[in-house]
Amino acid sequence: MPLTLPPLSRRKFLATTLATGAALFLKPDLSRAAEADPHRLALLSDIHIDADPHAVDRGVVMHDHLEKAVDEITRLDVKPIAALINGDCAHLHGRTEDYGVLLPLLKPLREAGLPVHLSMGNHDNRENIWKSIPQCESHVGGLKDRQIAVLEMPHANLFLLDSLKMTNFTPGFLGDRQTRWLAGALDARSEKPAIVFVHHQPDESLMPQGLTDTRMLLDILTPRKYVKALFYGHTHVWEITHRSGIHCVNLPAVAYPFDPHQPTGWVDAHVRPDGMNLELRCTDPAHPKHGQKVELTWRT
Repeated sequence: MPLTLPPLSRRKFLATTLATGAALFLKPDLSRAAEADPHRLALLSDIHIDADPHAVDRGVVMHDHLEKAVDEITRLDVKPIAALINGDCAHLHGRTEDYGVLLPLLKPLREAGLPVHLSMGNHDNRENIWKSIPQCESHVGGLKDRQIAVLEMPHANLFLLDSLKMTNFTPGFLGDRQTRWLAGALDARSEKPAIVFVHHQPDESLMPQGLTDTRMLLDILTPRKYVKALFYGHTHVWEITHRSGIHCVNLPAVAYPFDPHQPTGWVDAHVRPDGMNLELRCTDPAHPKHGQKVELTWRT
């Protein structure tokens, strides 16, 4: 199973594991229908939680930014079906103490009935997060050193990848085994649009600071027309571009921006049969991009 924090309410998600152990399917319990939108997701990235709740980086108390985002999500009249944190859960070194502070921060989401899916970023440490969440399975069968998942929604399948190469080392890496797994997992589910999540951004420069095997990933995604979007973080930038008809969505950091003009916050996502609606929810409601809405339409 992937690294998933289940809801802490009586209302549970129906979850079954593929015979191969390669992916987890999530389907909403019908008893949640009145309070959760099965097409809605809360997307977060680069939360950078430190063992010290008062720790400051680039003028930001990371603990406070995540607390504000969690509070806003739990106060929604209609809740998302899940929350996804797309890497860099920990501040710098992925210490067990960092994750010890993170878990209570995420508890309100779980108490509101949301599962929380945690992906790995370059400031995370798999072994330490596994120790911190002993009730969760540590790996997907067949890829014991990676946290990967397939999440099924009514209008799309979500593929969560693991690009952590080394803790506190900037570039990321998928590797041959993970990309082969991805190709097979995609082909087995070609009946629905595919949305791929990875922490590191595509980067084909001579000295990449993002995904070093970007070309390998794009060679898998581009010819498969049912792959519609690629979401990533790492750069602490809110930006949407396109590559060969694939929407490339750079999620903003919840924690802090590298560029002070960039927003921090989370993205309210709604999956349609033919695309996806995104709304940026800034930490600072006075930010000029707060509430910005983007409508993505899938390639044909």
